[in-house]
Amino acid sequence: MIQSRILGWLAGAAAVLALLAGLYLAGRMHGRDAERARWTERQIIAERAARQTETDLAAIAAASAKRIAAKEAALNDQAQRQSAAWRAAMARLRDQRIPAAVGVQLNAAGGLPAATAVAGAPRADPDAQALDKLVDLADTLDTVRANYAICAANIGRLSEARDWYESILERVNAR
Repeated sequence: MIQSRILGWLAGAAAVLALLAGLYLAGRMHGRDAERARWTERQIIAERAARQTETDLAAIAAASAKRIAAKEAALNDQAQRQSAAWRAAMARLRDQRIPAAVGVQLNAAGGLPAATAVAGAPRADPDAQALDKLVDLADTLDTVRANYAICAANIGRLSEARDWYESILERVNAR
């Protein structure tokens, strides 16, 4: 009888332990499944955010490319207008012979070697008209020198603008 009681207690304890183990495993499985569901939901949200970010970045890149293309078109139009204006201005000018004194300045500006000058003896008694022409020529030569200095500065600025434009063109064409 004691044996049957002990066996009864042991069977009851085993049943309770089996019940507790079953509850523990069921809870653990349920918790694991719930955690997996939460992790999957977070992954789905992260993937959606990544796709949206890619879409936003693509839209920003497209808008930037459109702005660059518009700026390039505006620069090209401006260059065409300036080129046409220069051609029209040059067409309006008459053909004029460049005086020798100005030619020397042009050669110097262009980096050409100076021609050897043969100086003639000054006249003993220059008349007033020749002296006025000489003074006018000196004034014209000073104006030409000033204009060439301005042109040299403009060439520098235009070269910078051309380099800038070409670098933008290379970047746009590289994409």
